[in-house]
Amino acid sequence: MQSWRVQPIITPSPELLATVGGHPLVAQLLAQRGIDTPEKAIPFLDPDQYSPAPPDALIGVENAADLLYRALQQSRHVLVWGDFDVDGQTSTALLVTALRDLASKLNTWSEIRFHVPNRFKESHGIKVDSLQACLAEEGASIDLLVSCDTGIAEGPAVGFAKDQGLTVVITDHHDLSPEFQGLRPTVDPLWGLDAATAGTNSVRRADAVVNPKFQPPGDPLRTLPGVGVAFKLVQKLYALAGYSGEEDFLLDLVALGIVADVAEQVHDARYLLQRGLERLRTTQRIGLKALMHQSRVDPASLNAESIGFQLGPRMNALGRLEDATLSIELLTTNDALRAGELAAKLERLNQERQLLTRQITAAALEMVDQHPELLQFNALVLDNPHWHAGVVGIVASKLVEQFGKPTVMLLRPPGDRARGSARSAPGVDIGAAIAACSHLLLTHGGHPGAAGVSLLPENINAFRRALSDQIPLHRDDSVQTGLVVDAELAPQDLDMELVNELTRLAPFGQGNPMPILATNHLEVVEDRRIGREGTHRRLAVRAAGTEGPPVLPVIWFHGADAELPAGPLDLAYTLGINEYKGERTLQLTYVASRASRPPEGDLALPAPGHIPAVDLRQTTVDLMALPRVTAATWYAEGTALATGDQSVPYSPRQQATTAVPGRPLVVWSTPPSAEIWEWLKSTAQPDVIHLVARSTGNDTPPAVLRAVASTVKYAIGHFEGLLDIGRIAGRLGLTEASVRQALLCLQAEGMIEIVDWGEGDAVRIATGAGRVQAEAKKKHFNELKDLLLEIRAYRRFFQRATFDELGIGAK
Repeated sequence: MQSWRVQPIITPSPELLATVGGHPLVAQLLAQRGIDTPEKAIPFLDPDQYSPAPPDALIGVENAADLLYRALQQSRHVLVWGDFDVDGQTSTALLVTALRDLASKLNTWSEIRFHVPNRFKESHGIKVDSLQACLAEEGASIDLLVSCDTGIAEGPAVGFAKDQGLTVVITDHHDLSPEFQGLRPTVDPLWGLDAATAGTNSVRRADAVVNPKFQPPGDPLRTLPGVGVAFKLVQKLYALAGYSGEEDFLLDLVALGIVADVAEQVHDARYLLQRGLERLRTTQRIGLKALMHQSRVDPASLNAESIGFQLGPRMNALGRLEDATLSIELLTTNDALRAGELAAKLERLNQERQLLTRQITAAALEMVDQHPELLQFNALVLDNPHWHAGVVGIVASKLVEQFGKPTVMLLRPPGDRARGSARSAPGVDIGAAIAACSHLLLTHGGHPGAAGVSLLPENINAFRRALSDQIPLHRDDSVQTGLVVDAELAPQDLDMELVNELTRLAPFGQGNPMPILATNHLEVVEDRRIGREGTHRRLAVRAAGTEGPPVLPVIWFHGADAELPAGPLDLAYTLGINEYKGERTLQLTYVASRASRPPEGDLALPAPGHIPAVDLRQTTVDLMALPRVTAATWYAEGTALATGDQSVPYSPRQQATTAVPGRPLVVWSTPPSAEIWEWLKSTAQPDVIHLVARSTGNDTPPAVLRAVASTVKYAIGHFEGLLDIGRIAGRLGLTEASVRQALLCLQAEGMIEIVDWGEGDAVRIATGAGRVQAEAKKKHFNELKDLLLEIRAYRRFFQRATFDELGIGAK
């Protein structure tokens, strides 16, 4: 459970309040984000009032545009070299579309080709052999090479291209390569050097280099992603050709790339996104219309979240699993039938990507379960010969969330180098930590949050040890972690007017996150599982101890198995609108919850170590030395509670709801998840914890299915099929999600029929018809297996974790 940190309230000035108008919370949030004067707020809220930097202000654009314009005038042939992520896809489509449009307007014979590297054959960047193959293609006659979203570190490729007589224009936004470090952009030459001066394999041999990292800190262009850089170049190119302003039809592509690349949405990047979203809602691009239809996105209400959660993942799936070249075709085609085919393919690939992610996550958790010593290192490094290179980065992010450690996932094909992706934990610069291990690596690159790496398989163990040593040296202990709450509001403050007012701050994303609000001292008056398989949850909450309105609706995605605090709770959420059958109503989207503190208490959770504890893990425990059940709260659940000749009484998690605050808590069983562990602490409110942490549950799939089937049979015979999932989970020592998945398995087997997912933890079951659903059976069994692997992995972690990692302290 994360700690909560409320942003200090900054009272906006009267001038800011008057300028912003509307709900005063909007001005308060602006002030808290540093937008504290009318001069800053007006252009932030209204793109019509923002003055974007001219394209010439981006270092290198003027020279690059001049080279491209002359190439078009002279009917020279151009090769656009992109990348396979969404920023690279949209950058490539933008340049190809613009250059073809201008060639037509100028009535020249320039041929515009493009190449997007294949992730599996080429990886990122411009590889010399790939470039050589492009130049050798039959009919190819390339005069100018222009890169987008890549190239700043591709010295060998630039050198090769120059040696072949090509004009080379590099546009990129990634960190500058070492050969540019220390150069003064306004004084020192950045490009156009000969081989004798710069060296054969130098990017500075290019005829033009455009990269916003050349701009000084704080410059409004410095945060542009690759597609933003490409657009600025195209702006200048259209101006040179006498068609200034006509390039705005490309802004829909700019919006896609900015959001999908998680670019910092400030200054010109925010302005371009605002303009791009306007274009995207009315796009005439046939491929994007087909993709929106396939993704069930309403163009009229499209926002940045639509890109981040619906359009972007589908486009990324193409680059992760196949060849992103098809995405350029989707974004540039005029054939509606072909656009529909390509959009459907992206949908299938996204589903395959989701399946692969689940499978590899399960395999990684099983590896941790079998080798718990891996968690003793400061970074989790896992390798496997069969993992898919396209999704290991996604899985690494999931493991960071699970274990709180930087994670490196390596694909290790037989007879080949190992390669993979790293993701960091808050406060750790994983790029720098990996760079410090370069003596063990073949290649590496990245930034503080993520990195890529390759190495010889025989160096993996040494790399694991070296990286573990480097993590503490590259951890910034001043970085605050936890959930940031922007404002606390009372239930009566929440209405549709406030939602509409907060949307004035949109688009939301990196640099301008969606406001997270909190309301304290609430009670849950309705709790239902929703969704086809009961994986989501709908709550209704109101002020604790009251009977009247308002009752607030809360949607909790993937929250079916999570534990809510007993009694009054504090709720963190985002505000939005639920549209159903033409009706628009207020909706809160769940972010986090915790047991309420006294009203005068501070919103932040106690610091780790607040609750003293006695560590009895992996020791022989004398039951008589522990506090008696009558004088303490016990947590002991699962199917195996016997210990030698002594028997531990069954004391499920639900007993914590009736605990007397200030009594000891005896944790005999190992909790199945971090959520249940945090719920136990916050609900029982003990003065001391006796941490025994025995394995008292059988969490193999066959055993779980047998136990759940037995419980179901009894419920059908004695309680008209009514089950309490929470109580079954407590009896077996599992999570509610695993019990729910076991029920779905039994239904697919034909043994039972799930009649209704009722309120709270209730579900009604009837005897099944005996018809086996083979595909559903396989799907639910695999998902059950994955959930049980997560439980085992967490239990392994819990039995070896430090007190700080568990949020407790030594007594």
